[in-house]
Amino acid sequence: MPKIEGQNSGDHSIATAPTSGEIEARLLVLELIALSCSIRLLSLHDGQETADLTADILRGVEIAGRNLGLHFRDIVDAQNYAEDLLRDAQVQADGLEDIKHACLKLKEER
Repeated sequence: MPKIEGQNSGDHSIATAPTSGEIEARLLVLELIALSCSIRLLSLHDGQETADLTADILRGVEIAGRNLGLHFRDIVDAQNYAEDLLRDAQVQADGLEDIKHACLKLKEER
């Protein structure tokens, strides 16, 4: 791992720069955690609450992106990525609901 000099004022300690593999792995972990949590969260909400949650997240991405000085295209790409992630989570959450209802129906028939 390459070494970089600390950037804090007066800080001349050596910090280790992460490799691209480490960064990719961390992003993968964050994506999997976000997807798993979103699936569980979306399975508890109705359509309107889900739409409101999505709108809040997209607004948050825009505000955070502007505060970070991201270009407009990058903000839009991040919002599209968030929408894709939430859409995938909703499909999986709906699948879990279908399985749950099928199991409950099976138990009732016994």
